[in-house]
Amino acid sequence: MANLKIVAVTNCPAGIAHTYMVAEAIEEKAKSLGYEVHVETQGASGVENKLTPEQIATANYVILALGKGMTDEDKQRFNGKRVVELPVSEALKEIDTLFDNIEDRAEIFTASKVKLGSEQDAVTDGIMSYLMAGVSAALPFVIGGGLLIAIGSMMVQFGMPNTPLAKGVSPSLAWVITSIGNLGFTFMIPIMGAYIAFAIGDKPAFAPAFLVTFLANDTDLLGTQSGAGFLGAIVIGLSVGYFVKYFKKVRLGKNFQSILGFMIIPFVTLLVFGLLTYYLLGPFMGWLMSILLAFLKNIPTSMKIGGGFLVGCMLAFDMGGPINKTAWFFSFSLLSSGIYNWYGIVGVVTLLPPMAAAISTWIRPKLFTKQERAASWSAFLVGMTVATEPAIPYALAAPLPMIAANTLAGGITGAITIMLNVERMAPGIGIFDPLIGLEKPWYWFYLSVIIGLVLNVFFIITFKTAWLRRREKKEQEKLAQVDDK
Repeated sequence: MANLKIVAVTNCPAGIAHTYMVAEAIEEKAKSLGYEVHVETQGASGVENKLTPEQIATANYVILALGKGMTDEDKQRFNGKRVVELPVSEALKEIDTLFDNIEDRAEIFTASKVKLGSEQDAVTDGIMSYLMAGVSAALPFVIGGGLLIAIGSMMVQFGMPNTPLAKGVSPSLAWVITSIGNLGFTFMIPIMGAYIAFAIGDKPAFAPAFLVTFLANDTDLLGTQSGAGFLGAIVIGLSVGYFVKYFKKVRLGKNFQSILGFMIIPFVTLLVFGLLTYYLLGPFMGWLMSILLAFLKNIPTSMKIGGGFLVGCMLAFDMGGPINKTAWFFSFSLLSSGIYNWYGIVGVVTLLPPMAAAISTWIRPKLFTKQERAASWSAFLVGMTVATEPAIPYALAAPLPMIAANTLAGGITGAITIMLNVERMAPGIGIFDPLIGLEKPWYWFYLSVIIGLVLNVFFIITFKTAWLRRREKKEQEKLAQVDDK
């Protein structure tokens, strides 16, 4: 099988870490087996190394390692090919065995079908994948907007004027920059709702979902105390997406079928959901959101610390898996409502697993393999950018002690972070976020990180030492039993 030709597509919700790490892993593994390989990445910078029709046509197998799914239209190019689809996080874990049984694992893909095979865990079939598609689209708005707001804030702190636009008065540069940044947060929620719908119903669902989600967050028009927020984006995005998905199956005859997608569906969907949102969904979701925001802002201290512990545990538990994504999505979604301390937990806890694993190899090298020690600097440096993926190989080598250590340290650190009211304004560059104004107060942020690293390293060394001793004891008992026989 040394002459096999492989093509692959990788993507992840953020389009930063998993996308490129899995692409590199697939390339290296395929080349080591003597295969010809071409990998397309769909990351934060857009599509790179896009697969050509010739590459797809001559490929023996297609690997789709997806974290935010693919549209039906994008998948059509693989019609008739033997395809293996799996979550991007699983691809990294299974990279050593991914090609071992590829012939049995691959399914013939038919463009009319979304699901490739009953035995495959295709990420496009889950609601979480639709939600993460919305988050992925919203990220540039929040990142760009957050950075501009931070720059505007720093300009004011350094003594520059913050003069708003008024009749006969020109606005200051700091005010203009901050106002542009605020636009990112204004459109974050409509974009999230639009792309959730887009992931389900494709292009005809985009415009109606965007406009209706924007309507649901216009407090002046709806007369609500709070916009529908991320709850509204989820409900509207999913509702519009599934409505359009099944609307597309309607057959209107030859004369009208050609305008179904770009005229009839958007018009009918916007009319139905626009009225539904104005009279029912918008006020109701706004009411729910106001209750949630009031609760989060006035939550008792003990419960708040407990919530921080839970979120921290979830973030550290599966390092980019579904539990991590659930906690991250909750924290991220609150940014549009001006609640930043829950996302502050994300900025601290997600740094810990890879950095702590690396530091542990330096303190107690005998607990780790040669390969783990060699990868320590890479894990440390990449971990500084809030990418938890470098911690995965360490967890796979010793699941029980590593996951237990990460989860416990993450929970305690999450509680400390929320107690100190560390705030993160937007996704950034990890350990350096305070330097660009995205994490504040900077001193509590760094204190939380230091405490978290000390705890995580201590737990790793303690738990793994005990785990290795127990494993060694069991091996000795087995040898003793063999000798007795």
